[in-house]
Amino acid sequence: MQMQGSFNAQQYEPNQGGGGGHPPAQKVQFTVTSTAIQENKNKDGGMFVVELTSAMGSVIQRYNIWNQSPKAVEIAHGQLSALCRATGRSQIDWSNEGAALKGGQGLMDVGYQKGEEPDPAFPDRKGYTELKKVYDLGGNEPGKAPAQPQTTQQPQTVQQQPMTQQPGGQWGQGGAAPQTAQEQPQGQQPQGQAWQPGGGQQGGGSPPPWGAR
Repeated sequence: MQMQGSFNAQQYEPNQGGGGGHPPAQKVQFTVTSTAIQENKNKDGGMFVVELTSAMGSVIQRYNIWNQSPKAVEIAHGQLSALCRATGRSQIDWSNEGAALKGGQGLMDVGYQKGEEPDPAFPDRKGYTELKKVYDLGGNEPGKAPAQPQTTQQPQTVQQQPMTQQPGGQWGQGGAAPQTAQEQPQGQQPQGQAWQPGGGQQGGGSPPPWGAR
């Protein structure tokens, strides 16, 4: 089906959601493998059909770009805007059926359609899935600011420096202070020290060294 005109993703706010056929997955990488424009069943409009393929399978996404319902067109514009922004291919041409999207890559979430979740109480459910969200390869959702990584402040530690003896007998930071002179027992004079009268013993002092016999 041949259509004229183009689509600019920047003119529409991104909207998420879409078709299925792929097993449930979270942020699995995809590549756009095909694009086409198809006439709808009522033959009163058309759809832009995009295939997103991952290592797990494919999702066929149909965008109701040409539809009698303004709401359907609005939803399609938002969903296609999200895909274009995620893949970095904002401008596509309808004359070549959106071929500029081919090869575009991103990440996608695929989940069960509402009411199709596996449940033993409803064995007739087919487990149909749908495209929930698309992201760029960095995991950022289109139209939203990238999440800023949280940083934790590391506590500052002060490293104690060892004490060092400086020239001239002074002591620096970090070491033990020089020991004081050892206390001598009462009445005993250290070697080499001059005798002093009246020192040493209570009541009379010690005898002079020359008087000892």
